[in-house]
Amino acid sequence: MALRNEIEKMRKEIRTDSYSMSIGEWISLFDNQEIDIHPEFQRFYRWEPIQKSNFIESILLGIPIPPIFVSQRSDGVWDVVDGLQRLSCLYQFVGVLKDENGKNVEPLALEKTKYLPSLEGMKWDDPENPDKSFSPEQKLLIKRAKIDVSIVLRESDEIAKFELFQRLNTGGSHLSPQEVRNCILVMVNPKFYEKLRSLSKYESFQEAIALSENNLSQQYDLELALRFLIFPESVNLNAK
Repeated sequence: MALRNEIEKMRKEIRTDSYSMSIGEWISLFDNQEIDIHPEFQRFYRWEPIQKSNFIESILLGIPIPPIFVSQRSDGVWDVVDGLQRLSCLYQFVGVLKDENGKNVEPLALEKTKYLPSLEGMKWDDPENPDKSFSPEQKLLIKRAKIDVSIVLRESDEIAKFELFQRLNTGGSHLSPQEVRNCILVMVNPKFYEKLRSLSKYESFQEAIALSENNLSQQYDLELALRFLIFPESVNLNAK
């Protein structure tokens, strides 16, 4: 009885929808600012060039692509929960991707792949070398390919959305716990995240913690800065 009640309660709190969308539609969402891929996340994890090329190869060969998970905000805009690298790769390839400062990212030049070695050096558009540009037929092939989307609707509990993010982004252990917290913080309160990041880069603080390059790459300096802010509050609570 207890398990049934718990299942029914959580199923009511998580409202979802799913359907297929063409890549052309995914591009239109980005152009119209109806999807937020959070370019801030790029500093946490990034595909290598060959991974990007393999992804484009998969689309061209019709290999099924895993669904993109998004959560719907109150303004209707979609926050990408899982699928950042796939979408970033697409947007970079067609030349519309921007970094966190709003600057255009260098369009993607593909590498040769196992089944399509002629992809080497190919771009969506290359005015200086038309032979290395995708043909109209090849562009349509990509635009008409479909990628499923799974949507956590805005009626869902916020905690359920963040739980989904953590589960999707820690299953492969490619993010540290602090990197997951950073990504969630960007989604919840980007201003506080930027404040925390600026505090962690304070020269005296960096000298005091003296972290290795590996620790810094996993955002451990942000974790220590967060602990520094939380510790006094936790001490006050325990004193009470």
